[in-house]
Amino acid sequence: MIYLAAVLILLWLLVGGYLAFMLIRQRALEKELQNLREQWQEDRHTRA
Repeated sequence: MIYLAAVLILLWLLVGGYLAFMLIRQRALEKELQNLREQWQEDRHTRA
């Protein structure tokens, strides 16, 4: 029974770590997307 509890705890830790990693990655991608939008807007105003 202890092994089952250990496996479940390990599984939850892995899932939690994966979710944290994905959250950090998503925030970084959103920042990059915002930077690209700002750069695109500047390029549009420069060419116009």
